[in-house]
Amino acid sequence: MSNIRKWLSLTMMFTMVIVLLAGCTGGDNKAEDIDTGETPAPSGTGTTTGNSDGEGTAEGNSTGTESYMFKKYEAPVTITSAQALRESDTLLPGDTPEDNPMSRWLRDNMGVTLKYKWLLTDQNDALATKIRLALASGEELPDVLYISDTVLMNELIDAGRLEPIDEAYEKYATNRMRESYEKNPEVWRYVEKDGKKWGLPQISDGIVGDPIMWVRQDWLDAVGMKAPTTLEEVEATLAAFKQKYPDKTPLAFSGKNGLAGYMGDVHFMFGQTQPYIWDKGEDGKLRYGAVQPTVKDGLLKLKDFYASGYIHPEFGAHDEQKAASLFTSGEAGMLFGPGWMGGWPLADTEVNVPGAVVKPYPLPSGVDGTIGRTGSALSYGTYVFRKGFEYMDAAFHYWDISLGVQLEDPNSPFANGYAEGYDYIMVDGKPQWDFPDKPTTEIGNYQLLGSGNTPPGMIQGPSIYERVAKGQIESVYEKKLAAGTGKLVVDGFTAALSQPNIARRNQFIGAPTETMGEKWTLLKKMELETFLKIIYNKADANAFDEFVEDWKAQGGDKITEEVNEWYQP
Repeated sequence: MSNIRKWLSLTMMFTMVIVLLAGCTGGDNKAEDIDTGETPAPSGTGTTTGNSDGEGTAEGNSTGTESYMFKKYEAPVTITSAQALRESDTLLPGDTPEDNPMSRWLRDNMGVTLKYKWLLTDQNDALATKIRLALASGEELPDVLYISDTVLMNELIDAGRLEPIDEAYEKYATNRMRESYEKNPEVWRYVEKDGKKWGLPQISDGIVGDPIMWVRQDWLDAVGMKAPTTLEEVEATLAAFKQKYPDKTPLAFSGKNGLAGYMGDVHFMFGQTQPYIWDKGEDGKLRYGAVQPTVKDGLLKLKDFYASGYIHPEFGAHDEQKAASLFTSGEAGMLFGPGWMGGWPLADTEVNVPGAVVKPYPLPSGVDGTIGRTGSALSYGTYVFRKGFEYMDAAFHYWDISLGVQLEDPNSPFANGYAEGYDYIMVDGKPQWDFPDKPTTEIGNYQLLGSGNTPPGMIQGPSIYERVAKGQIESVYEKKLAAGTGKLVVDGFTAALSQPNIARRNQFIGAPTETMGEKWTLLKKMELETFLKIIYNKADANAFDEFVEDWKAQGGDKITEEVNEWYQP
């Protein structure tokens, strides 16, 4: 499971990058106080609707009818948290982790003082290690923690160190918060155990990690071809690239960590049967993708690609960064990866290679004629609360504020951005998001908590990426995205959004089962070795069938049984 956790962790990092670019929380000015040239949308239910021209129009979210309304604490209270800091978390002169625009807003508007019980350097899973040390020693935990490791989550639950949120949710959750979870009920599986909910899971937008096809458009033009839409057309395109540029690598592909790299993957080849996830079979039970027959066909096609020189001879030693570097250095003409790659690292291509033109496209179909990809996780992390935590009302109120920005609420106090001077400045009474000496600091990392991305189902009509891509730049959120996010990123996410309902998401999101803990590392090693041998032509097609038999016999069948026991309601 280590590769999966690594992918999730890295994808979450880039999720936060995109959230920052879109200005998901923060700031000291309400949008309604700033003349941005747009007419505020009317209050609504928390969804965004499309107009007759197909344009998405974001509605604000009224909380005036809530059964519970948060009021600022008259006597200031202190909430503790923990933070693992990266180099990019450096604050402006005069600001500190406990005294910055995020903490000052919390203090001034809610009467909450944020203190960090632990401030660590973000390396080698420092925060998870610190939490486990606290569990072992009996040290009191901070009030609020962000957890992205399901194993650690279960350790905290089993140790009795967390406060369940069921009662607080019923009392403090706002209408739009409830709606976001009601439309994405599966997300609760991340935090449910023994009939209780043990945290507030973030909800991802469902596309942040979804791969698309990136192509050197100038190469396509040079060979007189259009972007491929089927596997057969992909093969023809790669052949044309190889003939035109014989010293180049047509397809950048990372094989070191399996075929599941977050950059340089080839999942499209397997269509709707995605290898590295647990997905529903026709019988309604979960099955592991890598042992399904379609995967064999995909491996044999990759074997043909290797024999034809379409992929690098050392692809099996290439990690995600190496695969991406082949593209950005001008050595490869096609690459598969998420839309955020249009910002980093693919934006470097046109800088590194004079005349290079990079363009994103929807995925082509795979070996079975279907179009599919491994979809983004519905959640990449959860906020949990120390046993006995007293200020759930504040936590839920702050969550609702964060959610309002995801829903493009024009009345949000953080509509302009996280904090003036960090991700925007005011010029003549209007926010500007592109300004000289703009800090690289991710000020949003200092918020008390964050709700994630825009929850699926809460935006009806075109997404903000689709609106901006077609030139609709009217609301403060659209202006912010257009000014703070590169065109390739916007176009990349728009390409992903153009193919709804093709993603296959991992349905097993619990902690590793007992047999997984004993056997999974060995099974994954056997899987990777077999797949690489087939692609490298070191083993024939029968090797896949033998692998499937061995996988089942050496623990796979037992794991499948355990996974389905977990999956049953």
